[in-house]
Amino acid sequence: MLDPAIHRLRRERLQREVSGPILLMGNGTRARNLPMNHLPFRQDSTFLYFLGYAGPDAAALIEDGETTLFLPIPGDDDELWHGPTPSPEQVGAGLGIRDVRDIATLDTHLAGRTVKSLAVADATANRRAAAWAGPLVFGRTYGDPELVASVIGMRRNKSEAELTEMRRAAAISARAHRAAMAATRPGESERALAVLFEAVLGLHGAVPGYGTILTRRGEVLHNHGHDGVLESGDLLLLDGGGEVDTGYGVDITRTWPVSGTFSGRQRAAYDAVLEAELASIALCTIGRRYKEVHDASSRVLAQFLIDEGLAHGSVDTIVASGAQALFFPHGVGHHLGMDVHDLENFGDLPSYPSGRGRPNQFGTENLRLDLPLEAGWVVTIEPGFYVVPAILRDGTLRERFAGQVDFDKAEAWLGFGGIRIEDDIHVSHDGPEVLTYAVPKKPEEVESLVGTAPPIATRLC
Repeated sequence: MLDPAIHRLRRERLQREVSGPILLMGNGTRARNLPMNHLPFRQDSTFLYFLGYAGPDAAALIEDGETTLFLPIPGDDDELWHGPTPSPEQVGAGLGIRDVRDIATLDTHLAGRTVKSLAVADATANRRAAAWAGPLVFGRTYGDPELVASVIGMRRNKSEAELTEMRRAAAISARAHRAAMAATRPGESERALAVLFEAVLGLHGAVPGYGTILTRRGEVLHNHGHDGVLESGDLLLLDGGGEVDTGYGVDITRTWPVSGTFSGRQRAAYDAVLEAELASIALCTIGRRYKEVHDASSRVLAQFLIDEGLAHGSVDTIVASGAQALFFPHGVGHHLGMDVHDLENFGDLPSYPSGRGRPNQFGTENLRLDLPLEAGWVVTIEPGFYVVPAILRDGTLRERFAGQVDFDKAEAWLGFGGIRIEDDIHVSHDGPEVLTYAVPKKPEEVESLVGTAPPIATRLC
């Protein structure tokens, strides 16, 4: 865990920036089927950021330079089922908080008061806080605007302590990615590789920070199914990252050939995506508008389309019209920190300036960030090349881009799949720091690693 002094200093700054008492609600557990059988618990990231407490059903009142922590009181038979656990007072002492009370007294403690609060994923917690803070609906009404603005400003900028945690998550995740590459061979199942990847994370003290994407169908951008069996000639895409116990994680994607060798077409596309990624990473500097970072990848990929005869015209005209988005239909990245798409529970407020919304152009409408980059931010860079049947066969898109895209040639690429290469970049005064550098991405390094480990069944069974 982080030093409790870090959380205390964060709460002190929050009180300087936000007037009035602040109520932070934590998430509660959710039943899976039976009331006593819970889904995996994850604390609200903002609560974890300010309190450092990862347990369920908690709340904190911050006012007048003090913090009151409200925790559930264990039942008389709690030790029977769960073993010895610290008392609420011991938990508070470990967090550097003296005033710890029963969560059941929260309503009485706040009766008749008005506080500022934030919406969390737990609807029950939101309903409870709404009595004192007004309507709170996760993903829709974010909470008090002054409080939201302060939290965004603080959480976007990563301290050295936070970066240390993200580097730790990156090192663990690199082990897991390398293990998956080495275990890849024709006939292996996606499920076995996903199990191996997540097992390596667990062995080294991390959990998946989001649902692992491991698929031979990389053209499906968020393909969480693991039902495929790998075949020679396939490309395998793995988008996965570990999260450490402090809540910080990474987001990494690599793509590699199941056979261990890229085909000519695969290698050409891979080289283009890698060139696009490196061009965008180089622009992750203080003051650079993120749209320019995205456009750098778009331009490289537009040139690739021209070289392959998939598009006609100049790079400038293709990017201006958005034609390259037929093969690169998403933004080049997003904020990263305590969540894989950090702070997106506040919509576009952390990512777009006031008065400017997302572009309405196909592809760039999915750009998740368009602000000048600041020192201490961590962003992902993840260009891709995808051959998506639903896009190439869309009548409206075919009509719009008929003069720029050769759809007959594009049809010949169907079945190719998709390639994405993603790294996490710390925007620093010394230039871009690639936190996830330890995961191989040079094609020769990737090819030399694939298939070099024993079969998974012989290692895990």
